[in-house]
Amino acid sequence: MTTHTPPAAATVIPPAPARWKLCDIDTLLRAGDYAALDQRLDDALAASFQDRDEEERYYGALPDDLAGCTADGAEGLARLAAWQAARPQSAHAWLCEAHYWYHWAYEYRGSGWASTVTALGWECAHACATRCAVAALRALTLAPTMWTACALLLQSTSAFNEPDWLTELVRSGRWPDKPLQHDFSLDDDAATRDELLAQLARSGLAHDERVACPEAVPTALPSPVQGRKVISGTSYWIHATLHVHPRLFFFMRQCVWFQQPRWGGSHERVRAFIASPACAHLSEVEKDRLRHEIWRDEYQGNAVDKDEDPAEAQQRMAATRQRAQEALYPYHRWETLRWLAVSHYMLDQHAEALACLREAESHHPIDDDYAMNMAVHVALEQDPDGQWLGQAICNSANAYECNTALILHGYCSLKGAFGFVPNAATGNAWLAAARERNAGTENWDDLARALWRVPRNQEAFEILEMGLAAGDKSCLLTLGIFHAGGEHGTKDRQQAMHCYGQAAQAGNSVAAYKLGYLCHDMAWEDATPAAQRPALQAQAVEAMLKARELGHDDATEGALMFISDLSDIPVRHRHLDFVREHATNGDAIAMATLSTLLADANDKVLYNYRESVRWIMGAQAVAPEDEFVVNVTKNTHQDGFLSSTLYKLTRRQIKAHEIPGGDNAMV
Repeated sequence: MTTHTPPAAATVIPPAPARWKLCDIDTLLRAGDYAALDQRLDDALAASFQDRDEEERYYGALPDDLAGCTADGAEGLARLAAWQAARPQSAHAWLCEAHYWYHWAYEYRGSGWASTVTALGWECAHACATRCAVAALRALTLAPTMWTACALLLQSTSAFNEPDWLTELVRSGRWPDKPLQHDFSLDDDAATRDELLAQLARSGLAHDERVACPEAVPTALPSPVQGRKVISGTSYWIHATLHVHPRLFFFMRQCVWFQQPRWGGSHERVRAFIASPACAHLSEVEKDRLRHEIWRDEYQGNAVDKDEDPAEAQQRMAATRQRAQEALYPYHRWETLRWLAVSHYMLDQHAEALACLREAESHHPIDDDYAMNMAVHVALEQDPDGQWLGQAICNSANAYECNTALILHGYCSLKGAFGFVPNAATGNAWLAAARERNAGTENWDDLARALWRVPRNQEAFEILEMGLAAGDKSCLLTLGIFHAGGEHGTKDRQQAMHCYGQAAQAGNSVAAYKLGYLCHDMAWEDATPAAQRPALQAQAVEAMLKARELGHDDATEGALMFISDLSDIPVRHRHLDFVREHATNGDAIAMATLSTLLADANDKVLYNYRESVRWIMGAQAVAPEDEFVVNVTKNTHQDGFLSSTLYKLTRRQIKAHEIPGGDNAMV
């Protein structure tokens, strides 16, 4: 088994949980070790009938352990086909293909709300769902105890509806008398056709493929006749799954999910299902775990914030507190109390947030990075000398629940921070585990920002430097802010420029924006030598244009304002088309900038004072109170008696129809 713990680290820290629930399916497929693969999966299926933990492990195994294969698209599908060819009686080879097609059906669907899916996406998704159903039924035919085949058909029919041929197969016990084929929209224009073919190629679908139907129908499928009713769709596949394995629990959670309002059901329907004979085999704790899904549907990911109506917020927090008290399963107490902690945190009630988080952590280790960062912030702020935070870090890290805990355990062990005993070997081992487990993520930067909010700026700066060394490029922006403002000590603007520049090259629009303002501010400081100012001004403009390219909302305005400050005339000329384009489109900032450029008598190419006045009049018409427009008017046209007089005389010469503006054809 592969683990996330580097070999050297495993000798001084607890070993990480195995990466694979059952086995690395894709590695065994590539090696052609089909016998070993079948043996492991067959053993897991058999164990799922004997033990709840094994049931959970097997149920969640295939989607996760098969991920390497499904992500490879058509190449992964070819590896599954080779397995089927080598072992024709392998039920798991077909079940894995069914999971492959279900994965791709959701990829085409976009994994989001149905209303956001394109027509082409739906076509591809339904074609995949057909192949998923055929493969699942083949698996169930070969292994009548393969309850996960029925469970997967529940998922597929819930998400993509049950096709008519499958409804008829369940009713009559007969496959269609001809191969199944999906009619793709290939008669549209060439561009649409090419897009469709490209989409199909991702998963290995062929637009003219016929899916052969086997002769045998799974004997494990029960009759759809229940008393006087004939059931179909999701109701039938719930019944079929429980017919194959009558004592399931983890599958029942999925049954509940598909009866929630978002799937056309209701919370009343969920409660009725839990009270029905279908759940009679469950313990009281297991039934309560199913009831908890109602709270999750209403509240999870939707904590209270400052914009919420206070009365409604109070009601939701009271309901969640009641759910926390009623929950019979420890993790659900953690989950509800964590929700309350986040809500208090969003309301700036940090003492209450810490109290809820401490109570939550007593039921389960902190298992997500956001909660760990919140714990760092509120614990160091409210109880800086307390022992709870250090213990919470240890509990979470030892369970490998979140990467931020691994980072914290490593940092605290290295530095002797937050009550930890200094131990370089342990510290380095935890940091190595964090780097290997989640390389290049933003965990380091997020943690540093949590420390910065306390404020614990020196620790934050050290985490940022460690994170950058570990590949977390998001640290560059925050390091730039620290160097620019001296948050951790002495200001170092050159280093700030370096960090902002690297972050901008990595695609960070905020870093490019901040680099622009830093260069602009430095260019106008008295301490900056005059010879360096033109280069800094030009760099400020380029940084703003980079921020604009990367999508920063305010960068266009910043670039235009900085162009107006350029002292290097040839550099101004390089940006003239950009300024004219935005001025012509009615941008007041661009109009004022163009007015500034046209008013400079030192520019023998552009100087045209009448045009300069015309454009500032246009800017005033569009945004008369804009600060930049007012300042350009004052500094360019009203700087002294002679300047003001010339400006007034020129304004009188310009007719109303000549003034640029949104309703003026002369813009």
